[in-house]
Amino acid sequence: MEGNKSIQRSNEQRNLYKALVEAYEADQTILDTYEDSTILKRRREDDDQEGPSAGPN
Repeated sequence: MEGNKSIQRSNEQRNLYKALVEAYEADQTILDTYEDSTILKRRREDDDQEGPSAGPN
């Protein structure tokens, strides 16, 4: 009986680990694909928030 619980727990842990790895790989793919456009978008948003730059008087 104890052996079955151990095997079941082992299978659950393996399945959770596989799901975690798949989610990580999906995130990496998304970051690799959209990283450049996200960085450019953030820069534009930051520029908009700063307002007009102060020039020499």
